[in-house]
Amino acid sequence: MELISDMLLVVHVPKTAGTSFRQALEKYFGVAQVIRDYGPNAPATLEIVQNYLYRNEKPEQRSELVQAISENSAKVLIGHFSVQKYGRFFKQENIIGFVRDPLERTCSEYVHRMNNATFEGSFSDFINEPGVVNIQSRYLQGISEKSLIGLTEKYSESLMVINDSFQLKLSTLNRNIDKAGGGKKFATSLSKQELDLFYTLNEEDMVLYRAAAQRFNALDIPEEVGNRFVNWLKRKDKHV
Repeated sequence: MELISDMLLVVHVPKTAGTSFRQALEKYFGVAQVIRDYGPNAPATLEIVQNYLYRNEKPEQRSELVQAISENSAKVLIGHFSVQKYGRFFKQENIIGFVRDPLERTCSEYVHRMNNATFEGSFSDFINEPGVVNIQSRYLQGISEKSLIGLTEKYSESLMVINDSFQLKLSTLNRNIDKAGGGKKFATSLSKQELDLFYTLNEEDMVLYRAAAQRFNALDIPEEVGNRFVNWLKRKDKHV
């Protein structure tokens, strides 16, 4: 099939502000235009995705799914999946992802899963889980330099760059935030042994994050976007 020219592919790495970004997309485009694939057992996964990929006895029909949602004028395909799952159907410049400081991201997921009783065990046990190790680099493996990778720590600025790049007017929505401090606060409680283990296990994510941060910080952000960001910071400072 031909590359989809007018649809965005958003790789939602867990705990990287993906929920806020998805809801901003839904607010702008409308919920029906944002197709969600969060896996076969996730309530967020839409029926059309279930029917094409997870209830069909035939091999995964990804191309048929993408074709169907494109013909129905969908604007976005988003979810917990790797670039490699759908990337070949999209223009590389239409692929978006976010990355976050690997330690804080992992701590945030650990706190979230402990609070929701979906994991029992120590932090060391958690970071040894195969699905947790280097999750960001696994999700974004093979992503092109043409694609846009935002930073969770600079979410508002990233959103402005995305708006400017795709001529959108997405609003800043802060969703799924742990008001108790979440991953950032929990990270300060870790022992040297736990930190050493984490960094040893997640070297690939650290390399990815540093490269993505360096690339983002070097972006030639249009002056209009930069001015809007400065004004946003000034407004924010008034309310602190």
